[in-house]
Amino acid sequence: MQKIKVLFCVTLLCTIACIGTVIHVPKTYAQTSSVSANVEFRVVSAENFKSLQGARLIIADRSGNVLTTGLTDANGVWNVPLNVNVDPRFKDLGVVTAICVANGHNENVVFEVPVRKGTVQPITMYPIRPKLRNEASASLGQLHHLDVINIVNQYAQKVGLTRQPAIAGESGYAPWGPALKAPR
Repeated sequence: MQKIKVLFCVTLLCTIACIGTVIHVPKTYAQTSSVSANVEFRVVSAENFKSLQGARLIIADRSGNVLTTGLTDANGVWNVPLNVNVDPRFKDLGVVTAICVANGHNENVVFEVPVRKGTVQPITMYPIRPKLRNEASASLGQLHHLDVINIVNQYAQKVGLTRQPAIAGESGYAPWGPALKAPR
């Protein structure tokens, strides 16, 4: 009877250990921190840079889910409160994709629109021109230059890049180069 109890306990422990290694939640799915902010979209026509009233925006999250949709006002502005997961590439911001459509204009898809307090995202719409190539255009969101610098530094350090010589007149900055650090 004692041997059966020991055998049962060992089998139970092995089963738990096996299940524990099979059921693994990747870090990207385990992340639960989110960011909430109002994002202001400003839509203009490339023809004369005048505001476009009644332009429709569709906002999608990183998983492709539609979060919301709305129309620009008389000033070509649409303010929308958004709540999304923090993008793991950044410390304190999330990102969405904005698809904009407007009468008389080709569509524009804006990737990597930051969701953070104070975000203002301009969108330029290109007019439809007969007998020309009319198709959707794509652009990138207004990421702050410090966010761009931080992401470059983060990944350059992860892969072990070395810096280029400092730039004359640029205090404390040297761009990253393609060479890897020598192994220790």
